[in-house]
Amino acid sequence: MRRSLVSAAVAGAALLALPLTAHAADNDVHTVPLPFLWPRAELDDVAPDGSGGVWIGGGQGAYCVPWIDTCALYSAGNPVVRRWTGSSWREYAINGWTGNGLIAKVVSGAGQTWLGGSAYDSGYVDQLFTFDGSAFQKVGTPSSASVRLFTTGRPGTWIAQAVYPDSDQPRLLRRDGSTWRGFDVPDRRTIIDDVQGLSETDVWAVGARPGEDGTGRRPAVAHFDGTSWTWAAAPSGSKGITRVLPVGPDDVWATLDNELAHWDGTAWTAVDGPADQIADLTADGTGTLWASTPYDEGDRLFRYAGGSWQAVAVPSGMDLWDITATGTSTIWGVGRANDAPAAVSTF
Repeated sequence: MRRSLVSAAVAGAALLALPLTAHAADNDVHTVPLPFLWPRAELDDVAPDGSGGVWIGGGQGAYCVPWIDTCALYSAGNPVVRRWTGSSWREYAINGWTGNGLIAKVVSGAGQTWLGGSAYDSGYVDQLFTFDGSAFQKVGTPSSASVRLFTTGRPGTWIAQAVYPDSDQPRLLRRDGSTWRGFDVPDRRTIIDDVQGLSETDVWAVGARPGEDGTGRRPAVAHFDGTSWTWAAAPSGSKGITRVLPVGPDDVWATLDNELAHWDGTAWTAVDGPADQIADLTADGTGTLWASTPYDEGDRLFRYAGGSWQAVAVPSGMDLWDITATGTSTIWGVGRANDAPAAVSTF
């Protein structure tokens, strides 16, 4: 989802990528120079590439000609995807992209890399692409419904569609070869906000579904065993779950705005979050949990160790939106600093 206002001015052009020297301090979060991007650019996602580098996605060249309290002329700009190769950024073609818009999500795992975006600032995805080793190729979406989210990795490639409760379209689909295979959760009124897994027979879907009396909403957790989706125990609360992070079969984390819950294979336990609202959550190769908190007035990055959250310093003015881990303990993040797109890392 687009996180910066297109009317916000970006001062100057982004830096060209330069070779970087090693940083001596462990977990020293430092700025990584970006390649040239057109003005009014933003970075919304970062994902490991499986080779020690990362993918970043976003947009550039957006503009708004203001008129009273709206835009008389508006463009979402053009999509941006770049890959960090270890010393510089590399650009790849996105074949088949139509219209303006930005990359909302990049996902990578088990030898697959997918990206998706939209020509509109809707929060949904209407264009999907997969990487063939030299360029991104367009892949048709399974129906006219918008894509709420997509993910790839050892469990395969999954998407969740935004469909009405009375629609005959499935909520969840998995990529099988060159086609999409539909699945559904037990309650068709469920809104799916995240799908993650450890294997093809251990996949978690989370979101929200109506309360027991049919009103309001409550956390929803479903589990896929390789054949079908069934309800699993859910943490208590009156909010939906925004993210799920399986670290192991009996080690699963979930976020509910500023709250966290941990599944130990038997029950969910509430864990206080590090700030008012968590934007993203990841785990490094040691199992250490990391959280980005750009909405808080204080620290922007935390790690969870010894049962408590520890603040990790980031460059001044940095608002971290999305974070990921590569290797054993390297952390990457993207967001904004001084009203311009920015990337940071601990490599």
